[in-house]
Amino acid sequence: MVEKLRIASCQFPVTSDISRNSRYIAHFLTKAKNAGADLLHTSEACLSGYAGVEFTSFDSFNWGLLRRETDRLRQLASKLNIWLALGSAHYLDENTKPTNCLYLFNPAGEIEDRYDKRMCTIEDQRSYSAGNHLVTFAIKEVCIGLAICYDICYPQLYAAYRENKAQLMLHSFHNAHDSEKNCLDVLNVRQVPTRCADNHMWAVANNSSHPYSHFASFVSRPDATIAQQLKRNVAGMLIHDFPDGLSKDGWIHNRMPMKIADNEQLTFGQPSMHPRQLNPQAEP
Repeated sequence: MVEKLRIASCQFPVTSDISRNSRYIAHFLTKAKNAGADLLHTSEACLSGYAGVEFTSFDSFNWGLLRRETDRLRQLASKLNIWLALGSAHYLDENTKPTNCLYLFNPAGEIEDRYDKRMCTIEDQRSYSAGNHLVTFAIKEVCIGLAICYDICYPQLYAAYRENKAQLMLHSFHNAHDSEKNCLDVLNVRQVPTRCADNHMWAVANNSSHPYSHFASFVSRPDATIAQQLKRNVAGMLIHDFPDGLSKDGWIHNRMPMKIADNEQLTFGQPSMHPRQLNPQAEP
């Protein structure tokens, strides 16, 4: 019998208050462990806050506080013996834009890897350096890939992950803290299932719940159906076990998945050549 991988994914109202964000994450780490989860997945920039939304720029940003709270969380993850995919910002230097990242901490609290958002919106590029590599890792024989928000708009990125043997995507979003409805209310709940159907993958897509949040965190199947979803604008956590089956009346749709060209562009924005970006295990 295959031992199941249990993923916990949380949403909460992300703000510019790093300490407050950290308390939410610590709460969900403990809750995830109590639910028997192997990994807690968090939303985009959920510890640091999101530049351009929660705060205007990284000028005068409190990097020292971000490091201290990151250390608290990785120590808690180690104490609980649980993996943590932590949405944050990765400092490079005072003259180089940081990256929008997911730190991957293993159950010893060590940096296993770091995914830097590869596809950065025009607004992102004012504050962040683009990423330069994919991240895959395995827990209980399930190959997992990491992605952030705007990555979903580029089918070649999911195809690249499929070619890297990813079976499950942990995709962190920040489509929240907005004033009213717009196209994002429907975009991602359609795109994520489509990417899954195109590539025979599962995905866990989470989001900040800060009102107005354009969608609630959900799990998508390879048949383009949604297995479960939280409530919009409300803090919460979902649990799902992998590998899993299709929906009751579901089937695989795409028998000729997209192949990546040798010269395929998988970055939108400018990566830096800073040593702290080139090192995926660099300390926060």
